[in-house]
Amino acid sequence: MAVAALSSGAVAYYLQPANGESRAADLLQMVMMIVVAVMGVLGSLLAVFVLMPLKKIGQNAEQIARGNFEVHVYDGKLTKGKFKNSDELSRLIMAFEVMRRKVIEVDANLNKQIKMKTFDLQRVNDELVEKEKVLQRTNAKLINQSEEMKKVNEQLSSKNEELLDANAKMQKLDKMKTDFILIAAHELRTPIQPIMGSVRLAEKGLISNEQAWKTIVTEAKRLSTVATYILDVGKIESGNISYDMKPLSVAQLVERISSSSTKFATQDGVISIKMDLDENVKIMGDKERLVQAFANIIDNAAKFASGTITIQTVNNYDEGRVEVKIEDDGPGIPEEILPLLFNKFVTKTKENERGTGLGLFISKAIVEAHSGKISGGNNAGGKGATFTVSFPIHEKEAPSMSVIE
Repeated sequence: MAVAALSSGAVAYYLQPANGESRAADLLQMVMMIVVAVMGVLGSLLAVFVLMPLKKIGQNAEQIARGNFEVHVYDGKLTKGKFKNSDELSRLIMAFEVMRRKVIEVDANLNKQIKMKTFDLQRVNDELVEKEKVLQRTNAKLINQSEEMKKVNEQLSSKNEELLDANAKMQKLDKMKTDFILIAAHELRTPIQPIMGSVRLAEKGLISNEQAWKTIVTEAKRLSTVATYILDVGKIESGNISYDMKPLSVAQLVERISSSSTKFATQDGVISIKMDLDENVKIMGDKERLVQAFANIIDNAAKFASGTITIQTVNNYDEGRVEVKIEDDGPGIPEEILPLLFNKFVTKTKENERGTGLGLFISKAIVEAHSGKISGGNNAGGKGATFTVSFPIHEKEAPSMSVIE
């Protein structure tokens, strides 16, 4: 209204009679000013009603692009009638608002579906985790069962081997028992035959009673020795032989065997025993069993010696052992006997002599029960044989005059 009044006033002013060209110029200038003012007003209106809404749309679009769907472009109620009766700019704004609301709805639906899918995936994952735990437990049980089966198989295999070993041992023991019975029966019967023969000859008067009695006594002693040996072998093989261990002098043990004499009587004459013994060395042992072991070795040497048996002790302090060497001057040990020297029922005697073949076997068992070692072999030059027995030294003391009773 102010612009219209200004224009009317200006036109009325310039329509008044004027003087010449100056009045026309002033009129033109006034018209131009009016046009400029009108354009300024129109620009302002354009900025207010067109540019500002467009700028707001642009800002809101930028916010939506950043994910902020809460900005409002149009605050009014959206209806089809209102949309049809609005101008283009208003329609644009309403359309943008509709789009924004659709985007919010789609985003909400999408988030809901994502949450549902996430829940489903979590449920499926939980089920898979639970199944994996079940599989792990099942696998652990299978592994344990496999280990148990493996142990059972190993135990069965071990028991099977034990049974096989036991069966082999039983067969071996059965054979040994059979062989032992046969040989023992033979050895026991052998002395009985001369006894019975002497008795019959004496009854018929073919030999004197004195001759018969001498044969009977000799064979009875032999029979007693065989019986004793057989009993000792049985104890050794069954593990029932016992030992009474005490400190003992090796020299006194050997000296006791000679029964205060240094001679052995044989069919060929008298065997002299030379001794070079250390009286001060002691070992731990069973006196009676060691006397039995040395007596068997010395008696075996006496059967083959030509005239002399030498017994000496050798102390090996570096190894803490004492050796007893028993050497004879006989023909030596036959080569075929050497590998079997300490086996049962292995014997090689002079002509017209008999042996049980058990003495050295028993001696070896007794020596080894005392942590000792025993060996036998021929002397260099083929003259005689030597048996070596060694024991751990228990103590070495000052010279003593005591003698074992």
